[in-house]
Amino acid sequence: MSNGKYLECYLEFENEWPLSLVRIDAQKKDPMFTSVHLYGTYFSDKTHEDFIVWRHHRRYNDWQDDIYSMNDVEFQYHWPLIAGALAEVNASS
Repeated sequence: MSNGKYLECYLEFENEWPLSLVRIDAQKKDPMFTSVHLYGTYFSDKTHEDFIVWRHHRRYNDWQDDIYSMNDVEFQYHWPLIAGALAEVNASS
């Protein structure tokens, strides 16, 4: 089990998610959420093959499961928008 800052922040919410996280989570089935443009914005140094693996992971996995098993670096890589929202909320706390 991970014990990173994202997990700690997530566990503090219990059932009351901040609006920024609700908005991002609601969009997770949107094609933009797994787009090559989003990937290129965050990871311009990665290859197209890296993108394919990343996209597959995001399509068939859920960030709410991954947050328990991934360290912060892995979680931020696979779920950059969620990680950003969690970091933003954590910083404002």
